[in-house]
Amino acid sequence: MVSGGKVSWGILSTANIGIRRVIPAIGESPNGRVLAIASRSPSKAREVAGNLGIHQSYGSYAEMLDSQEVDAVYIPLPNSMHREFTVLAAENGKHVLCEKPLALDSHECEEMISACERNHVLLMEAFMYRFHPQIAKLKEILDAGKIGTLSTIRAAFRIAMSNLNDIRYQKGLGGGALYDVGCYCVNIMRLLVGDEPIRVQGMAHFNDKKGVDEAFVGTLRFPGLELGLFDCGFRSSPLQNLEVVGDTATLELSDPFVASGSPTILRHGAEPETFRIEKTNSYRLMVEHFNQCILNDQKPRYSPMDGLRNMHVIDTLYASAVGSSGRS
Repeated sequence: MVSGGKVSWGILSTANIGIRRVIPAIGESPNGRVLAIASRSPSKAREVAGNLGIHQSYGSYAEMLDSQEVDAVYIPLPNSMHREFTVLAAENGKHVLCEKPLALDSHECEEMISACERNHVLLMEAFMYRFHPQIAKLKEILDAGKIGTLSTIRAAFRIAMSNLNDIRYQKGLGGGALYDVGCYCVNIMRLLVGDEPIRVQGMAHFNDKKGVDEAFVGTLRFPGLELGLFDCGFRSSPLQNLEVVGDTATLELSDPFVASGSPTILRHGAEPETFRIEKTNSYRLMVEHFNQCILNDQKPRYSPMDGLRNMHVIDTLYASAVGSSGRS
């Protein structure tokens, strides 16, 4: 039972994304507070809790999930652990904000959604970029017909990573470029088109030693004949961008996912039109929204079914890439 008008959060692991982004975001939100953090190492949990001013620390995930004081949990664990601990959290009556991708495959997503529905708790995938005002502005421009008929979306999300011991290079933990950064590209194309692709195709370069995709290219075809093209990877210079092409104009955004404050550019002639959105913390906006849903017994703006549909596309893209590469 939520008390005091604020959601009490437990953080499931001491992962960097939680420490650097989500824990501060919850702390800045007016309707949430971080109460506890758990790690498989009691000393690590105590250290992080002390550094961040978190009241309680736990040396096991299950112990924290058993706490009656925790209302909701944030799960930044490796992808291979999302299903197990989302289900366990739901069975302990905790609302769940789970890092992307929601799971390893569609079947796991279905299990997670079923567990949360059965236990009357909320589940949302932590795609923070969707809450930034620049995405609302993109949708507003599209809905106003300022680019004419949408024909093509191109997206890219690449990061530079040389550490082959990173969890994103561990196949057994659900590593790979498609899962880590390509999922953003798939998600934003589905979001902007407002429909599900009817055909997808993927190709990838797999690291021979690690067995994960470290470069991935995908195409999506939607029912309205819109096309989506994306590429993502680990072994190149960092880049993220988005281009939305219509028959009368083109939208360009150089930071669709991290949202560092770059302008949205609408090109429809010799003089481009620029829309600059004030830089804001999309993580804070995400957790504020989720807190509000918990406090007011509302459904999240993005349902867990959206996470399942995103996973369906990822499943098919990955199977296509594996097949085209001749890998088993």
